Amino acid sequence: MKKTLTTLFVLASLVSFAQIRPNTQYGFKGGISNSKTAIINNQTNIFNKFRNDINLGAFYRWNLQKFSVQPEAYFQAKGGSFKASTNFAETGNTILRNNYQYLTGSLILGYEVAKNVHLVAGPEYGYALNAGTKRGPYAQTDFSVAGGVRIDMLDAAHLFSLNIRYVHGLTNTTNKTYTLADKSVIPLNFQNRTLQVSATFNFSDYYRWAKKDKTPKKK
Repeated sequence: MKKTLTTLFVLASLVSFAQIRPNTQYGFKGGISNSKTAIINNQTNIFNKFRNDINLGAFYRWNLQKFSVQPEAYFQAKGGSFKASTNFAETGNTILRNNYQYLTGSLILGYEVAKNVHLVAGPEYGYALNAGTKRGPYAQTDFSVAGGVRIDMLDAAHLFSLNIRYVHGLTNTTNKTYTLADKSVIPLNFQNRTLQVSATFNFSDYYRWAKKDKTPKKK
């Protein structure tokens, strides 16, 4: 009985604390990505394949009524894999597994279209940690645009959010060429395509709640 009363008290405290979304929030994010390398105007015998990767980082959010501004900094892996009818020089077989590793900064704008449901979009800039390596990108930087939805969970405390986001790369990540059947050589254009599913933990809200809960009550 005592444990039940304690649980009810904590839930009541959460509800009373979070009737209004805080003006600022910050915390951590982490999730999985499904990525591939798009081959623009593909005239080769190479086909792209998806791969699963991770994304981990931190965010800060300003809430302005229905609007939000959210800068982020995080690590993410991209790249996908390639399959061809002939062997790749890098691997000696028909599969080439790329592993593009980026430190990414983004500025995500949000608009609340329904209670706790936000449409989000914004630019994203990636700095490749393994540019120039065998399985890394040739280009040091990668500019992208991102768009998707954010769903705030556990409305009583605003502690968690579910993020579903598509990231469309605009930068050519390679300097490679391809020789066609007529012996003519064409430049290749590789661009990143990524679907991200992540969760954010609003550490600031948890800290505010914990601080409020520990504040001595006046008698």
